Amino acid sequence: MKKKYLLIVLFLCFYKNYGQEPIQESYVSKMLTVVDEEWSQLNFSKMVNISSNRKGQLKIENAEFLTDLSGGKANMLDDSAYSTAVLSSQILTKEKEEKNGLLNVTYEGKLVFKTHDGTYTPNSKVTFIINKADVIGLRIVNKENNKEYLLNLEIKE
Repeated sequence: MKKKYLLIVLFLCFYKNYGQEPIQESYVSKMLTVVDEEWSQLNFSKMVNISSNRKGQLKIENAEFLTDLSGGKANMLDDSAYSTAVLSSQILTKEKEEKNGLLNVTYEGKLVFKTHDGTYTPNSKVTFIINKADVIGLRIVNKENNKEYLLNLEIKE
C-alpha cells in the first residue's frame, strides 16, 4: 500500500518540475529603434517572427533584423538555418507591474546568433511586456553596441 502512495507522490513531483510554460508564436507589428536620440520606426522586407514565453524563453527569426541588431557582426542568411537568434543563460533581473495592469519582466543573458562563420553572443537585456498571459511587446538592448529596439507583437492565431 505504501508503494502506491510513494508512486503517486513521485509522479506529482515530476509533473510539477517538468511542466513548462507554453511557447507563444507571434510576429512584429511595429518596430522602433533609437536614431540620433529619437525613436524612429523600422520596416524590414520580411516578417519578424518571435517565439517567446513569460519565463524568458525567446527566439527571433529574421536575418535582416538580426544583422541590424548585431551591428553587422552576425552575418545572417535569409531562407537558411542561419536566420535565428536565441536568448540563453537568462537571469531574471527585474519584475514590475504597471498601473494599467501590464507586467514588465526583464532578463539579462546572452543573445546567441548562429551564423555560417560561428556564433556571435553579445550580452543583452530583454524586457518582456506581458498582458495577462500574453507577451505583447519586447524591448531588446544589445549591450555590446548599445542598439535598442521596441517591438509590438501580434499573436499568431
